[in-house]
Amino acid sequence: MKNRRRFMSLLTALSLIMAMFTVAQVPVAAESFTKGQELEDVVFQIYAQDSVNYSWHVYDESPTIYNEPMQISWSQDPNEKFGEIGGSLAFGFQLADNALQIGQSASVHFTVKNIKLTFAGMPEFAGIPDIDKTANFLCKEATWGKTGNSVEVSLREDIRRAFPDLPLAGLIKSLVRVTCTFQLVSYERGEWVGPQNPDGSDFRGRDDILADMGAGVSITNALDKADCTGDEITDAMLDAYAAMGIKSLYIPVNYDNHMSEDGTIDDAFLEKVKTMVDHAISKGFYVILSVAGSGDWLSPLPELRSTTDARLTKMYVAIAIKMDSFGDHLLLQTLHHPVATKEPTVDPEAVEPPAPVGLSDYNTVLSAWQDKIVRVIRGTGTNNPARTILLTPYNSDPELISSMSFTEVTNLALSVEFAPYEDKEWDKNVAAGILKDEIAKANSEAKKKNVPAIVTSFGALNKNNYDARVQYAYDFTTGARNVGTVAFWKETGNTDEIGLISYADASYVFPIIGLSQAAAAAGEKKPAMDATVATEAPEPETEAPTKENTEVKKTEAPQETETQAPTTEEKSEGKNTTVIILAVVIGVVFIGAVIVLVLMFKKRNGSFF
Repeated sequence: MKNRRRFMSLLTALSLIMAMFTVAQVPVAAESFTKGQELEDVVFQIYAQDSVNYSWHVYDESPTIYNEPMQISWSQDPNEKFGEIGGSLAFGFQLADNALQIGQSASVHFTVKNIKLTFAGMPEFAGIPDIDKTANFLCKEATWGKTGNSVEVSLREDIRRAFPDLPLAGLIKSLVRVTCTFQLVSYERGEWVGPQNPDGSDFRGRDDILADMGAGVSITNALDKADCTGDEITDAMLDAYAAMGIKSLYIPVNYDNHMSEDGTIDDAFLEKVKTMVDHAISKGFYVILSVAGSGDWLSPLPELRSTTDARLTKMYVAIAIKMDSFGDHLLLQTLHHPVATKEPTVDPEAVEPPAPVGLSDYNTVLSAWQDKIVRVIRGTGTNNPARTILLTPYNSDPELISSMSFTEVTNLALSVEFAPYEDKEWDKNVAAGILKDEIAKANSEAKKKNVPAIVTSFGALNKNNYDARVQYAYDFTTGARNVGTVAFWKETGNTDEIGLISYADASYVFPIIGLSQAAAAAGEKKPAMDATVATEAPEPETEAPTKENTEVKKTEAPQETETQAPTTEEKSEGKNTTVIILAVVIGVVFIGAVIVLVLMFKKRNGSFF
């Protein structure tokens, strides 16, 4: 028996060692409980919440016994728990499950009977009716931790009716004893698998996603128009970008003409947007979906803060719920290029002119809006709690990153823009150096906030300078890649200005710009100027282009390359080598730990067996 205990102890220790190497999220099956089982993480308590500063005051938590009556009795000095309550509060019982994970659901049924409260200097009060409560949980992430893993039963109005002449806050401060009979009649935790991609893989973090996004195109002047219908981005356009090697799309959407003033979005239009995102992701693209607006309601003025906050909250609830099913190839941006298009309201009868509204005021309002949007997104669905979200400084200006403030950094990035390059003639080497410095500076400022910067708009205007624009695209994307981020060429469909393709028929006009972006993002040499892609736009009646007829046709560049990009086989060999080395290291550590444990047992007992 003694030897067996030693052996079991060793197995336990070995299991702990193995657990150290287990880093993947493990799905949690649905869980039910048996009568009399103690549930340490399911707690019942009486609480008060000050609704002025939202501080919580609670009696000690009581672990629950499953499906058996529990006689609850709390008594204490009221100054210890409720002494700091202000003039306004919520008050009652709370049941919470601290073990629920983000995205996990649960269902509960409990009763609270024989409720008695005693306030200092007053007789025992037993006028509160019995409680029979059922509820469903869906645990979500919040800025303070978790939400949706508890249910409250308010006693506020019962107390107010019983003591109409006494201030409620004063009564609660004098609470000295609570007794009741609590029973957790039934409780079941639902299955939890965490945020998952359609193929069943776990969501990746922001940094892994950025490393895979490659070259990007910002599709403006399409869905961000006030009169957009949701049909402006076609399959032919997506195939054109794919043929150029573009992997990521930044798509701002204007909902102004498709929602009411309170933020209720027309579901038919939102469904069109979802279908477009689905088409793009199914073709292998990453998509950053953003909210654009043409109305004054999005001007970040202090006077518009509360009304716009409510409107953004309602519209983003609908957007987040609609988009939750997409995997980590969908990123969401809070606001696209926020600027003030409305002047502050001035009182004509004011004796003195109002103080001017400055950038700090704009950024204060923007911070409040964007924090609220992040909380809305994080609090919906199963995948959204882990989704990567982009925030934006005022005017998308990299110089204003330092004045931004936000409360969360997990899976966040900052969206910045660089104005289109206008000069026809420029020194390539000097310009390339400036570009790389500017991108590195923007990313450095963003990382001071513990997030990276993504360049969601850059480009060079068409001034009959095709060679220079190609070099610009290559240099800029290289600069972004060097600091571990992504850059999106500003696409307008107007090839006389900055566009790469014609929106009208999805024909290619400047394909080498896209090819150069893709090459730079992959760390490859710039393609030759005579590299081509298929230029025939598909006829409306024909089938969608296949992979074969949209394949990029490249011509070898005349210069020799000394740093050839690794082939797929070489990359695979590198990954396999890394896996083997990691396995060897883990094996050595594991064997070493076994030896140490054996020696410890032997030293202590003289003989292991």
